[in-house]
Amino acid sequence: MYSSSFRLTNRDIDLALEAGHLFLVFQPKIELATGRVLAAEAYVRWDHPDYGLMPPGLFLSFFERRERSVDLTRFVVGAAADAMVHWHAHGQHWPVSVNLSGTDLNDPTLPGVLAGIVGERGLDPSEITLEIPEAVFASNAEHSARAIAEMRRLGFRTALDGGGAVVVPTEYVTPAYFSEVKVSGASIIRFAQRLRHAGLGFIGRRVSLAARLGLDATAVGVEDETTLSGLAAVGFTAAQGTHICRPRSAGELLGWSFAQDMREDFILADDMDNDNILQLELPAPVSTAKEAEEDILLLDNSLPPDEIFLSYEDHEIAIPGQDGLEVCAAALDPACFFPGRNLIAMLRWRPRHGRRIAGIDRPIRMRVRNSRPKSKNIFARALGF
Repeated sequence: MYSSSFRLTNRDIDLALEAGHLFLVFQPKIELATGRVLAAEAYVRWDHPDYGLMPPGLFLSFFERRERSVDLTRFVVGAAADAMVHWHAHGQHWPVSVNLSGTDLNDPTLPGVLAGIVGERGLDPSEITLEIPEAVFASNAEHSARAIAEMRRLGFRTALDGGGAVVVPTEYVTPAYFSEVKVSGASIIRFAQRLRHAGLGFIGRRVSLAARLGLDATAVGVEDETTLSGLAAVGFTAAQGTHICRPRSAGELLGWSFAQDMREDFILADDMDNDNILQLELPAPVSTAKEAEEDILLLDNSLPPDEIFLSYEDHEIAIPGQDGLEVCAAALDPACFFPGRNLIAMLRWRPRHGRRIAGIDRPIRMRVRNSRPKSKNIFARALGF
């Protein structure tokens, strides 16, 4: 997408700040226990007039190399505060978190500047969370701690953000320096979940420490329902990620709630028969359908012959696929398989975002339906067919 001739200059930065080429999107963070929106994280995007929409990984390091990180941070905090004012005017009071770089902590004037930006808009600093990368403790932990303490003194919330690559001394993971711990990275979170049972894993220990000290623990980068449903067991109290909500503009998030999104999913599911239903349609002779019903009765005699409740976690449900290979039903999105002339079509309809409420094992209802013979039309009956 970007050629080897890709070049950025200080003039590009000046133009981006002056002409509005930089803008923010926000990703909601929800409370795992209730689904309530706790805050939103701000992400910066750059719509370059020549190169188009550039991902943050492409230009954030450029700002640091040009020593313009502080300028970018001031812009992000100002734009985030403007979005909060817009939300407040419509009765939506969401705090916002903003990412800082290691370079930002080297500027002793930045905390006061950010407090001034927030105060000009009539907001309280406690409504802004400044996310501190754990990497700052690898170079100069004492200096970073002093800068963080100053931000706390001015009323800002602060969050320790990282994936455990840097060991942060436990004396700094306290309410005196941080109000929250954030763990970023879907693969890192899944790894922490696997190690949980063995009592191992640095991430698990950091989350446990946060819980003992009364700090919030947020998982960032939740990409699937399996990860979401297992976060509370690891010790997380909140989560955000594309599985919950993709980053959107401030206007698109006006009035958004996780519960409303879930309701819309289930309403849509009801319109399409039912959520998480496995349907086996057997347009074969009636005897074949009866045999299928008898097989189901062997599994659970307490239910009617045309209905049984199963769980993907308890049963490895599979159906015939191509070349005689079985296909695991748990991996299906809306899909149909046609193994020969005797059609066995399996449909698993999932909600729009492919998720279920965290911690709830929603059963799957399987129905076996006898195919109804098609009625002959009037011409076929008249001709004796």
